[in-house]
Amino acid sequence: MKKIKVEQLTKEAFAEFGEVLSYEGREDCGAKGSHTWYPQVVVRDTPTSINLMEVFRKPFTVKKFEAHDHTEENLFAMTGGIIVPFAPAGKPDPDKVRAFYIPKGMGISCKPGVWHWAPNTLDDSVHCLVIFKNNTSHEDIYFDELPEEIGLEL
Repeated sequence: MKKIKVEQLTKEAFAEFGEVLSYEGREDCGAKGSHTWYPQVVVRDTPTSINLMEVFRKPFTVKKFEAHDHTEENLFAMTGGIIVPFAPAGKPDPDKVRAFYIPKGMGISCKPGVWHWAPNTLDDSVHCLVIFKNNTSHEDIYFDELPEEIGLEL
């Protein structure tokens, strides 16, 4: 089985697939001692669906992928870190698969057409927030598989 190294999430490393969503470098507009507030981390002009997902520990492999041709997918790690595999748009190519570690409290905005799959976690389970155009999971979702599983190495 081919194996790939899980990468640290940086704006530069993830640029091929989309944007890194984080409070880093943003102005805190909250009330000191009460809460922090980072407005408009993602702004899109579409009817939005906010979805909750819990992912469970499973083998660090990937074979299946999904993509959305017309929709960005925004994924936030809420209660722990997650590992997400990606492949560029087009036919999923095993030689172009990459995986990123998304720390708790950070997220990504995946470009339309980019292949991805449900996250892995080192914890027993992690809650995630998934935000995309309403009805994406019914109207704009496609699946494909690699010829063989790829292992994800930490």
